[in-house]
Formats: sequence, C-alpha cells, structure tokens
Amino acid sequence: MKSQELLLASELTSGFPKIRSILADRLAGTKLMIVPTAAYGEGWKPDYESHYRPFEEIGFEVIDYDLVGKTADEVKAALGKVSAVYMSGGNTFYLLDQMRKSGFFDHVRERIREGLVYIGSSAGSIVVTPDIGYADALDDRSKAEQNNDIGLDLVNFSILPHMDHASFSALVQKTYNAFEGNGTMCLGLNDDQVIHVVGDSFKVI
Repeated sequence: MKSQELLLASELTSGFPKIRSILADRLAGTKLMIVPTAAYGEGWKPDYESHYRPFEEIGFEVIDYDLVGKTADEVKAALGKVSAVYMSGGNTFYLLDQMRKSGFFDHVRERIREGLVYIGSSAGSIVVTPDIGYADALDDRSKAEQNNDIGLDLVNFSILPHMDHASFSALVQKTYNAFEGNGTMCLGLNDDQVIHVVGDSFKVI
C-alpha cells in the first residue's frame, strides 16, 4: 500500500504554481481525470484556459469526466486508467452526492491508497474532510438530492477555502471563527495556498 498524496487548493489558478512545483514532471505522460461535477452543480463550466490547459502544460493527458449518470463499474474502470484526479470547485453538497451515487466515493479512496494523486480546489478540497456540514455557510445544500455530510475522511481537519477572496472572505471568516473553541481543527486557506498531504503529515504551502 502506497502513502496517500493530496494537493488541496483554495482556488486552482492562484494555487497552480505551487501544484506545478510539487508535481514537477514526475507524472508527465500519464493521464489526469478532471471532474467538473461540482461546477455543474452551481451552473458553470470550468474553462479550458484556466482548468485544463495548465495540467496539459505539465505533461498530463487530460480526460474530462462528469460523475452524473455514471455507474460504479464505469467509474472504477476510468479511475484505473489515470494516475491523478482533479476535482474542481463548485457546490460541495452536489459534488459529494454525485460521488456517492456514481460509486466514485468508494473507488477513489481505494485508488488513492494505491497511489493515485488527488488534487482538489475549493469544493474538491472540502470533500476530503471528515464532515462537510460546515460548507452550509458557503454552498446551497438543496443542490444535493440526498444529504449525507460524511466526507472522504482522508484528513483529520476541516478546510476553509477563500479566506482572502474579495466576495467570500467575510462569510468564510465568520465560519472560521465558529470553529474556534469547538475542538475541531480548521485550516483556512488563502486563494494562493495549497495543502500538501503525504501519508499522515501535511504542510501548507
């Protein structure tokens, strides 16, 4: 069993220089699955220039893969062909719901244990935490048909993106302050910061 590796960003464009420096060229020539599902849940589509091209420029063959309508067997087969997955930002509740419905939730955990590199931004980062309930302050919970707040539980802390974002920072700061004193560790991320998790250890870059 390999040690898990996660790169958890607040916002992809601002954080990408750090992602590039961590990945360097060690995965060049391999396939990356980009999952835009969270964005679709908010009614937008990740654009090529800021979400796909940067990964192509560091040597990935990029595969676009929406989870909606996929079966567990299809997801397992698709994940078996890639060395990394990138989960875009968007609606956290919608994303987690579709992860469960498609079987992605279980299969991605298995592949991460086998060495798949997991890259997330915003909602894509929040879903790796033990419980996504705190995203209530940022996202519309009603976008998910079934609400189950239990996340992938790949880290033992909560993640709050967009601490310095012009539109979200006041709301995010209020949510962050609510964590203080309730015994839960929460890492607040500015948009240019990335959490690099290797095994059980992590650092904020």
